[in-house]
Amino acid sequence: MAFLRYQMRMMAQLLFWAGVSLGVGVPMLFSSGEWVRAFGGMTVAWALVNALIAIASLFSVRRKARQNARVETIAGWMRHLLRLLWINAGLDVVYVLVGVGLIRWEPTNPMVNGFGWAVILQGAFLLLFDTWHAVRLPRTVHLPQE
Repeated sequence: MAFLRYQMRMMAQLLFWAGVSLGVGVPMLFSSGEWVRAFGGMTVAWALVNALIAIASLFSVRRKARQNARVETIAGWMRHLLRLLWINAGLDVVYVLVGVGLIRWEPTNPMVNGFGWAVILQGAFLLLFDTWHAVRLPRTVHLPQE
């Protein structure tokens, strides 16, 4: 099914981003600089959350793929995912604004600044990711020919 394949690719991309974030964030935890450690710590936290979401979604997609779902059921899954992506895009804007707020709240505090910039980066990526996929998500159900 094109929709489930698309959703699997989407979650593989999120898992890849989580891996990149983890690969960048973990070494930063060992820095002597407070800003770098804060940025790395927040990046690792986002990586773990994104990885958990992606892995749970992949299991869900595999479970759905084993069903002999009707067109109406698949269309419902598509509508649900589309709604979820647009809600997430709205939340992503909030994340970016929270990051900006952290930076402006204590501009001279390196830890708060590091956290803020990490939240901005993650929020901006997720905003692009969620919006891109909400726009590109297949809107019609194509069942395999029997």
